[in-house]
Amino acid sequence: MISIEMPITHGKYLRQVLESIRKQSYQDYEVIIVNSGREELSDVIKEFGFKVINQKARLFYARYLAHKESKGDYALILDESRMLEKDTLKLLSSLDFDMVIIGEKEVGDSFWVKLAQLDKENITYCDPVDPVNGIAMPRYFKSEILSKAFSLAKEKLGEKFYEVVFRDHEIIFYEASKISNRVYMVREELISHFGDPSLLDIMRKYHRYGKSARVLKNSSYSDFLAKKRVTRRICKGSFWERKSLYLLYLARGIPYLLGFYLG
Repeated sequence: MISIEMPITHGKYLRQVLESIRKQSYQDYEVIIVNSGREELSDVIKEFGFKVINQKARLFYARYLAHKESKGDYALILDESRMLEKDTLKLLSSLDFDMVIIGEKEVGDSFWVKLAQLDKENITYCDPVDPVNGIAMPRYFKSEILSKAFSLAKEKLGEKFYEVVFRDHEIIFYEASKISNRVYMVREELISHFGDPSLLDIMRKYHRYGKSARVLKNSSYSDFLAKKRVTRRICKGSFWERKSLYLLYLARGIPYLLGFYLG
């Protein structure tokens, strides 16, 4: 069985995401959702017959709470802005790996969405699969490995464990990679992401990320804040498309740094 574990706060795309799960061609799954948002979101989740935990929790802790309640042999850590293609679980269930990186595509056609799509293609095809310096992160784990990764992170972070938002995937992958190196990448775009359609949306999000990343200062994961962890290798796109990507990186990087250093 596959446990789909998902924290939610805003619920803007919740129905679309839950519907994409319900329509899966592979039906041996459970869904555990930690709702840190409005009470009415829980009613939506119950309409689909999925389990909901109502608790105010930061992202990393919410992922931990969902996983604690899961019973599957494998876990898919999902987000409220990501839909699954119909055969996603079927394909994942056929793989014999401890961790799987899953290809994604952006939903929308704005200038910034197109840049984000090109960025994802470069991450998928150009960056190494590396838990220290890589950008691509697994979302599908053997459950026992994910449990151990959470336990290691909880022990190292102490009280900071409950405050982590940004870099949650990096921490999980880093700790899981110490247990197993059996990681595989599915380049097929099985996940559709409702990203940031405007410059203002990007800047607001990455400012929040910058503020939240400060919790990792002086922790066992402070190296995750180093510049080398956000350096991309670019091999996809035309000359001008590649150059345009730096606009996206500036739109993300400047507000991130302002949030990190100035709050």
